[in-house]
Amino acid sequence: MNKLRYMGPRSATMPAPSTNGDINTVEVELTGMKAGIVEAASVHVEGLHAEPAREIREKCAYLRRLHSFDSLRQWEPVRAVRKMFCRWGEDPSKYRPSSEALLRRIIKGNELPQVSNIVDIANLCAIEMAWPYGCYDKKKISGPIAIRRGKAGEEYEGIGRQLFSLEGRPVFSDDLGPFGSPISDSRRTMVTESTDELFVIICVPESSGSALLEKAMAKLVERLVLWCGARGVRTTIAGPAAVHASHVKAVSLSAI
Repeated sequence: MNKLRYMGPRSATMPAPSTNGDINTVEVELTGMKAGIVEAASVHVEGLHAEPAREIREKCAYLRRLHSFDSLRQWEPVRAVRKMFCRWGEDPSKYRPSSEALLRRIIKGNELPQVSNIVDIANLCAIEMAWPYGCYDKKKISGPIAIRRGKAGEEYEGIGRQLFSLEGRPVFSDDLGPFGSPISDSRRTMVTESTDELFVIICVPESSGSALLEKAMAKLVERLVLWCGARGVRTTIAGPAAVHASHVKAVSLSAI
């Protein structure tokens, strides 16, 4: 990848993200998707950072001028993610992709919640690309990660909600069980003020080019370096999964 530059009063060349090293193992079991993985160390979490907040306001104003609810549904990145959900047997109108939920909130005229600089960065990237971005405290993830369908009886305490039933839902799971989803994340691995190591999962339709995903990851890395002081950044692309016969009944594409 190209080198990233801090475009502040003094320009300092930052090292390009590494795609090597001891990056957490991620296995994509869900078909029709690939995952962009970004790990970062030495991140500084703060409640509000002026720059991501400003960029979010500008992007929200632009999206409100550009889209209605009807045109948002027809925007190709949104359609691609909805098709991906349908392929998993998930109705994207009932359980919306987190990125679409943010976009609909914007079109409705509501502001995005400002939780922290890291969450603001992830939300900004998500509304730009229309892909679900999940940010997690890496130290709270145990062992290898599987991106799979939730099993019978699986659930977790969600952020901003009580128990979230995961059966049949797309989930990110470690040795302790599911900790995240492109719909709604858990409290177990959420980013807090004590987080200093970050793990990001971007859910991307298989139809989206790897070059576009690499560009999106580079933009995320640039923002994490500039606004969170991230160091030791590593990136990779996991998946897509091999296609096998499945008992999962895909949702009709009329749902999109």
